[in-house]
Amino acid sequence: MSNTAVKYKLTISRNEAKNGTKKVITRRGKHLEVTIPAGVKTGSLVKLSGALQITDGYYGDILLQIKVKRRYHPGIMAAVAVACFFAVMYFLPTGDTSGYIYTNGAIECGGDGKPIELINNPDAANPTYAQLIAFIIEDTTDTNPYIEKGAAAYVCADFAEDVHNNAEEAGIRAAWVGIEIEGDEEGHALNAFETTDRGLVFIDCTGQSLIQRIQQRARLLLALSEGSPPPPIPTSRDALGYVEVGKEYGLIDIAKVESLSYSFYEEYMQKWQEFETKLEAYNREVERYNQEISGKVYIIGSAEDIRMTAWEARLEEEGQVLDKLVEELGESYYEQVGIVKDIHIHW
Repeated sequence: MSNTAVKYKLTISRNEAKNGTKKVITRRGKHLEVTIPAGVKTGSLVKLSGALQITDGYYGDILLQIKVKRRYHPGIMAAVAVACFFAVMYFLPTGDTSGYIYTNGAIECGGDGKPIELINNPDAANPTYAQLIAFIIEDTTDTNPYIEKGAAAYVCADFAEDVHNNAEEAGIRAAWVGIEIEGDEEGHALNAFETTDRGLVFIDCTGQSLIQRIQQRARLLLALSEGSPPPPIPTSRDALGYVEVGKEYGLIDIAKVESLSYSFYEEYMQKWQEFETKLEAYNREVERYNQEISGKVYIIGSAEDIRMTAWEARLEEEGQVLDKLVEELGESYYEQVGIVKDIHIHW
């Protein structure tokens, strides 16, 4: 057969591009380790000469088109540099039982550059929704600090890895999920569970730091007095994910979830928008009220006293309505981050 070539796309971190790295690609059940030379850029091609002889049984090359995360100049295409060399590679047995995750031929890695490894429990079973939520609340992965860089880096991929492995150890079948976000080269990782009573459920335990942080909305529901402290930042960071290709990636605190349908998420965010509009109007009214009474003394029973008393009562009633909305919606919501482009589920 004539010499042919098969092309793959391989995404690596900036550190890996700068210093060089080793990656494992998979084709037709065969695993190849390839050495990526230092200094590659987005668009560079790494040629695995004759690799198809191992994977497909006939002579041919595998071309790896490199994509480097977080380019210094997004939108400026790096020049294509072809690195033609004999890559250092070896054949791994097809019986390899590692729990590494491969996406588009490339192995998924955590923040420290080490491969994500899923440890599955052959006795794990699909949980009920209640069992799943009980486990997620009990699991402490969400309390881990999000560390973006350095030797101790711990990012969304690591959160999802730990939740998966903890769930499997607890006898709950779990999946590691990678989602691609439009306009975001990094993407995101979370978990999925097939519940026996409510179907597929996405859980995100990454917390405040990755999802561009939980935006702490001002809840200064003043008791008609200035200087009231804001409500505390919520400590629970476990959220239910609403994941649909072509739609905004949505998150809601698991304590506030009433439905798994995407329409519920849309209604929830609509209520938040309505709440913020009401809150803004309420705070403006409180400011006017405070300005009106500042430094003034009213005679009990006078027309001005009656007017101000009625105004105060109206503000108190509006404040109670807002309090009820806060109780329903929660103290804060997760910031929206982008449109889901693709979903990769690994059981």
